[in-house]
Amino acid sequence: MGGGVIIFCLYGGVFLRASADVLLYAYLPLYFLNNLGETRLWIIGLLVGVPSLVRLGVAPLWGKYVDRVGRQGFFFTGGLLAYAIFFFLLPRFSSPMQVVRAAAFAAVFTSVFNPASRAWLLYGGPEQGLRRLASWHQWEAAGYLVSSVTIGWVVNNGYLDLAEIPLLLSMLLGIGAIAIGLFLPSIPTGSGAERRKRGQQTSSHLREIPGGADLLPYAALVYLLASSFTWEIVATTFGMYFIGMLGGSMRLYGLLMGTSTFVSVVAYGLLAGFCQKRGYYRVFQIAAWGYTAMYLLMAYPSVPTVSCGYLLPMNTVVRTAMNGLVANQVPEIYHGEAMGLMDSVEAGSLAWGAILGGLIAHSQGLAFIPKIALAGSVLLHILAPRTNKGR
Repeated sequence: MGGGVIIFCLYGGVFLRASADVLLYAYLPLYFLNNLGETRLWIIGLLVGVPSLVRLGVAPLWGKYVDRVGRQGFFFTGGLLAYAIFFFLLPRFSSPMQVVRAAAFAAVFTSVFNPASRAWLLYGGPEQGLRRLASWHQWEAAGYLVSSVTIGWVVNNGYLDLAEIPLLLSMLLGIGAIAIGLFLPSIPTGSGAERRKRGQQTSSHLREIPGGADLLPYAALVYLLASSFTWEIVATTFGMYFIGMLGGSMRLYGLLMGTSTFVSVVAYGLLAGFCQKRGYYRVFQIAAWGYTAMYLLMAYPSVPTVSCGYLLPMNTVVRTAMNGLVANQVPEIYHGEAMGLMDSVEAGSLAWGAILGGLIAHSQGLAFIPKIALAGSVLLHILAPRTNKGR
């Protein structure tokens, strides 16, 4: 099996995983409302928050375990199968809380997908690994875009009922997992002593500090947390802000979502080369100013101005910087753990940012959301100079 086909299989898995997330987070709330008759918004919010909190806790543990035993292909396949089993069982649940509990249990196993797949792609050197990670994010964004449009189209036109989509996606995930399991080889890791020796040779300038946040500069992790958290506060209420407060149309909102995803797909490819050439530290600095500019634009109550701000791919910039940091500064034997730690930070931002965004909008109004995010972006300027320092 050629290397190109193997990489394509892996990216295909990323595309399918993104499609599963679209169904879980974007369309299952509608399933709750239309098929299960659930109108309590806090129950619907649990569907987003609870699996993210589980991922917050277990993703670093999975990353560390993948580093220890290797067999990335096995864990990669297992993560997809966990998604497939959840969606296969979904129509059998009769209450929303059953779905929430099942989603939380499934998240224990689906959380292995990101650390295992991204650690696999980093094997082979920093430059190649960084470009592969950029492609990983591009396929993820493509999965979000294609699946969201496709699901909406087939449901709106009556080709399929929303309740039928989970079973169809379950079949695709199962077939994809089996194909990937057959064709994606795991990278041999050897004994613990051999792996440590290889890590020392490839990153002799680093002390090998096992476990946790010591793998990455604390300032970089806090930077990732702050940028993701402020963005999730905004993203949670953006639809209501754009349509309900500013008067934007639903059609324009959909176009904005699609265009933003396309911009991210392009930006990942361009930023990977820039990051490798100029360094992740420079990308962190650019992102700090970019977030400030984005929230300034979004705070101005005008549909064209807010739209321009939303199109700035700042989440893409920060992810590229973090990928560059891991690829160039973290020893190979700790790539899985580092990726799991990053995934955990993003999951925590998603869970708590969504909760806080709703609370702020409820108590202070929608117009206050981009303003508080703008204030939060000041922290990024303080942290950016410190991301280039040691642990």
